[in-house]
Amino acid sequence: MMQKLEAHNVFYKKEKFILNDFSFSFENKLYGIISDQPEENSGVLKVFAGLLDPERGNILLNGRNVFTSFQKNERAVRKQIGFVFQRGGLLSNLNVLENLLVPYDFHFPDLSHEEKMEKIVSHLKFFNLDENILSERPAKVSISIRKALLFIRTYLTEPNVIFYDDPYMNCTQHVKKSIIEMIFKLKEEHVIQIFSESIDCSLYELADNVLIIKDGGLHASGSFSELKNSNAGFAPCLISHLFEE
Repeated sequence: MMQKLEAHNVFYKKEKFILNDFSFSFENKLYGIISDQPEENSGVLKVFAGLLDPERGNILLNGRNVFTSFQKNERAVRKQIGFVFQRGGLLSNLNVLENLLVPYDFHFPDLSHEEKMEKIVSHLKFFNLDENILSERPAKVSISIRKALLFIRTYLTEPNVIFYDDPYMNCTQHVKKSIIEMIFKLKEEHVIQIFSESIDCSLYELADNVLIIKDGGLHASGSFSELKNSNAGFAPCLISHLFEE
């Protein structure tokens, strides 16, 4: 099914402009976001995901407003959106299994525990993680495994739109390889995937479309190679500043 996430004249301000009358339509592709305010990229993604409310404008998923999605009658919209946080996101007072079950139990209360466990174990195997970690508290596992668990927790509910905030941060090469494989698998399944990455430009090279945000608005879009080698000075200069210094 063709999915569409639309930003319509979105304005969000927090100290500096993050988005200023921003409009764009995301379809079933892999998108990268590069901003002239990289420290605010998390905020940009959270606005698109409906986690931060803008002062004006709308974000629509298949025509339905994601900003009202926490209301009971809009829970079906919220279930379709996943967010992999840059860091954190796991509850320290719960073990790994309990953390993974939080969104599962919320969005799929009628699914049996056995069915949930089957899918959890399948994702652990995909990331080559031992089932023994399910009984551990997050603080007892490595930082790279904690990051892998954030991906697993997001993938379990099978969202139609997934946001990745610095997906490669704190990842070993092994975890990174699993992430890339899953991103391409979901791309074939027509999931909208949107990311911002600050430490490694390689994922931008795999993206279908990269958006350059300047002064809160859409400055340019295209392939990473096109933007990097374009004659329009701002885009290549920003890319060089972020990834090649």
